[in-house]
Amino acid sequence: MTTAAALFAARGYEGTSVDDLVTATGIHRGSLYKVFGSKRSLHLTALRNHLDREILPTTAAVATLTDPTQALTAAIASYDNGPAAGLLLMAAVERAPHDPEVATLVTNAITALEDALRPSHGEAAPHIASTVLGARLRLRAQPSTPKEH
Repeated sequence: MTTAAALFAARGYEGTSVDDLVTATGIHRGSLYKVFGSKRSLHLTALRNHLDREILPTTAAVATLTDPTQALTAAIASYDNGPAAGLLLMAAVERAPHDPEVATLVTNAITALEDALRPSHGEAAPHIASTVLGARLRLRAQPSTPKEH
């Protein structure tokens, strides 16, 4: 699941073909369709997994921080990060406007971030959550540094 999520995060839903998923995961096309039914269903499963295993634990950790600077720093460093870094942002931009199920998942994740930031930022939490999302987007937009061999 992590491989599919990382692929969707890197290339987007539209930029990821079923052939890409088959090649990256090593799962045969027939098995993929038998288990998930469709590329959309696999994408939804990957997004749900990302929320359950990465986003929600991050928001739970941020919620324990009452110092505003620590909470903001922790949220920017870890929200929508991990093996499928950027999957939530990609889903918010690419799929949520056209897929109500994705929109609900994205809304739930952003609401969880807002709720996590309330102890440290009070009523400003929605604005701080927008700042976190903007910072994560800026981090995603930076070109990666080539690795030396």
